[in-house]
Amino acid sequence: MCASILLVASHYAGAVEVDPGDYEQYPAGATIGVLYYNYSATNAYYSNGNKTSDFDLQSNIGTARLLHVFKLTDRLTIDPQFLLPFGHISGFGNASALGSTTGVGDLILTAPLKLRLNDAKDIAAATVYLYVPTGSYNQNRALNFGANRWSMDFQAAYIKHFSPHWALDLVGDAIWYGNNTSYGASGVTQHQRMSYSAQAMVRYMPDPGTSIGLGLTQLWGGQTSVDGVGNNDALRTTRMRLTASKFVTRADQVQIQLGTDLSVKNGPKDSVLVGLRYAHIF
Repeated sequence: MCASILLVASHYAGAVEVDPGDYEQYPAGATIGVLYYNYSATNAYYSNGNKTSDFDLQSNIGTARLLHVFKLTDRLTIDPQFLLPFGHISGFGNASALGSTTGVGDLILTAPLKLRLNDAKDIAAATVYLYVPTGSYNQNRALNFGANRWSMDFQAAYIKHFSPHWALDLVGDAIWYGNNTSYGASGVTQHQRMSYSAQAMVRYMPDPGTSIGLGLTQLWGGQTSVDGVGNNDALRTTRMRLTASKFVTRADQVQIQLGTDLSVKNGPKDSVLVGLRYAHIF
């Protein structure tokens, strides 16, 4: 059960998955508020690529995000921002022993740098996401929104515009995890090795306010250990997502996203991923 709990925790502590177009350069001086709702349901648990049991874990997670765009040069902008997740996670069936939890996740701070490379508006970008251990955490619970540790996600991105209607988004991550020194009822130390991810998304834009994107995400690494005893639980997950977004006014955008895990080596497999997003430009 210890390894299972750790895998469930790492399942929700991976790379920041980017929505198609997130690294486009926003207008200087803009303040943007975003609300996310994400639902996921797992249907199986895997170990070394083999299904070990049915596993029903369901999550309803919201995230509040606020950013402001500063112009540094004619081609370079920076977007300081914060993200705050919150919600509810429950286990059912074979996962019911994990119980459920409701709370607030760790505060995330970041400030992406975006460089416009040419007149086609191709973008090179980089940022660091800092996870601050402010979220709800109880060492006696199997499920927690807070991780009780500092973490950093180093993320780089490149956007290539082939025409006004087609673009390719490429994103890579390397995630460093601090130690959780109060893990479990006995308060032992949990360590997690670095994990990595790569994302590729193709976008079709029939008009300037509409976008349809299809993307793949690959996650790997992140093996955990407890008091120096390693778990054979490194991630190797492939995920697919379909995303559609639309500006319904000049200042308001709505987005819907559907996804699923295509393959999982260790941990729960998401059979259903549903995301809704509303963004407003102030």
